[in-house]
Amino acid sequence: MPGGRPTLYTPEIGDKICEGVAQKTPLARLCDEDDSLPAPRTVYAWLRIHPEFQQNYEWAKEDQADYLAEDCLEIADSDEYEPADKRIRVDTRKWLASKFKVKKYGDKVTTEHSGSIGLTTLSDEELDAKIKMLSKDV
Repeated sequence: MPGGRPTLYTPEIGDKICEGVAQKTPLARLCDEDDSLPAPRTVYAWLRIHPEFQQNYEWAKEDQADYLAEDCLEIADSDEYEPADKRIRVDTRKWLASKFKVKKYGDKVTTEHSGSIGLTTLSDEELDAKIKMLSKDV
């Protein structure tokens, strides 16, 4: 068997990668520390060409977001860090969680409309007259 890192995708390798990612291990570190895994560049290529691996990886990132959110509580309650260090650690994890699991941890964005659009209050005859007038300008 030739030496070196694997370059051919297998579901077993994909599962191993997803398990590590789900448990908060950054992909680069995961691949660097385990010679049975491919280089990160290879993993990113696999994500583009293997839909089942891409889906599993996305779920792993969502699981990672939950772990990061749990870390925030542990860090906040810990006496191990100075307040400024806690803030940086918690903010970093909150930001990552908001990107990995947007619906749960992302900022809620709402759009509100007020006022009315003038054309909606016109009668059919008034609307026809407005269309004729505007079409003359063209």
